[in-house]
Amino acid sequence: MAGPGDVEKLTTHTAEGFTFLSMLFGYDPASKRYGKLNLTTWVEYLGKWGLSRALFVTMLFVGMLAALSIEVPDLGTYSSQWLVGTSPIWLPIALLVGAWKVWMWYVRVYFISKQKHILLEMKIPREITRSPRAMELALTNLWTSSGETTLFHRWWRGGVRAYYSFELASFGGQVHFYIWTRESDRNIVESIVYAQYPEVELIEVEDYASKFRYDPEKHMAFSTDYRLDPRSDAFPIKTYLDYELDKDPKEEYKIDPLAYVLEFLSSIKPNEQIWVQIILTLNKDKRRKKGTLQTEPLWESLVHEEVEKIRETASLNPRKKDAPDDDPRKFGFPKPTWAEQEQMKSMERHLGKYPFSVGMRAIYIGDKSRFHSPTYVGMRWLWRPFANPQYLNQLRPVRWSNTFDYPWQDFHRMRYKLHTRRFIDAFRRRSWFYTPWITPHNIMTAEAIASLWHPPSSSVTAPGIVRIPATKAEPPPNLPM
Repeated sequence: MAGPGDVEKLTTHTAEGFTFLSMLFGYDPASKRYGKLNLTTWVEYLGKWGLSRALFVTMLFVGMLAALSIEVPDLGTYSSQWLVGTSPIWLPIALLVGAWKVWMWYVRVYFISKQKHILLEMKIPREITRSPRAMELALTNLWTSSGETTLFHRWWRGGVRAYYSFELASFGGQVHFYIWTRESDRNIVESIVYAQYPEVELIEVEDYASKFRYDPEKHMAFSTDYRLDPRSDAFPIKTYLDYELDKDPKEEYKIDPLAYVLEFLSSIKPNEQIWVQIILTLNKDKRRKKGTLQTEPLWESLVHEEVEKIRETASLNPRKKDAPDDDPRKFGFPKPTWAEQEQMKSMERHLGKYPFSVGMRAIYIGDKSRFHSPTYVGMRWLWRPFANPQYLNQLRPVRWSNTFDYPWQDFHRMRYKLHTRRFIDAFRRRSWFYTPWITPHNIMTAEAIASLWHPPSSSVTAPGIVRIPATKAEPPPNLPM
């Protein structure tokens, strides 16, 4: 009969065994790494060498089925009989789910196609007296769920919430600022912009993306999306507050990180174009609370979760969650480093702002004979001045042309041509959150977006910025007739 000591030894060895297995096959949340024998480790490793992850997983699955078929010769018969026998249970559910998805896809495409959109160009005067905080306030007023008011409107008519696109476009070095919106929302957009920047002008213009005709025989293109990396969306990028632009110093002392972006866009050659797109809509993403069927706002829970992780990591003594409220051990004894303090300060500051779902993309187009690789490299890291990968976040180039690093990834440039055609179509449609081009989005606050897109002051001297010579004003009412 085993004694208490034997049971304790068995428990210890069992725990050690599970720890060893988890190191090989499992996932360590602290280091954010998978075990050496975990399938995800191999998939990520092959992806770094430019090999198709989907092809690897498919071949692995087919190989496992072939091995099972050898061991169990009647596997196909048994599987067919099981599928047919259980079809009264799973088939109606699958048909209903599939029909629902097809219906929602159809009504949303129909609704979006019936909306008329316009492109407004922002004409910028020589003098801008407001800081990017004014743009933040303007963006905050776009945090609205108009377009999807009721279940009937969403599920029967296909209504979707309004989304907007704030764009930068450089045509041979001439930089333009654009706002793309529904025609029905034009008055709203003009009101919030003029309220903060009365000196600018908004003029309806022809859509440059739809007007341009991309010819694969004549042009080359490099396209990319931007994703927050290397941390979760709870960690912000550097914003205008980090550069103290909210304090409105003298023009000669202002350091605007957008200046580099505009200077780079101004430096391209006459036969080149760069289009940049920041698409946004309000964020109401939810996720399920752990251990319950209730949901909670994704953005808030992400921030609280990351702050709590930092507090626990920085604690001198482990936190005792079940202690009474008056016990200091309930919250531990955190002693964070300077970087950890900055992380918590930045996340909690942004928690008080309105969160948006944000999609960002850019494309560089030039003639084949003069396509300049340093230009698209610069476009990939266009947002470097806003990056803080050491302890916050950065906007990293992903997808599209970034996936073609090795010759075997694109045979005869077939995927490049397909990706370029699809990217330009998504750009023209300003499609990100809904069909036909649904893409994973970032969560960013109005503060971060205003830092990336705002009318530059006179301290930004990029030569390509198209400025109007003077601000228009009404004549005084007491002039003699």
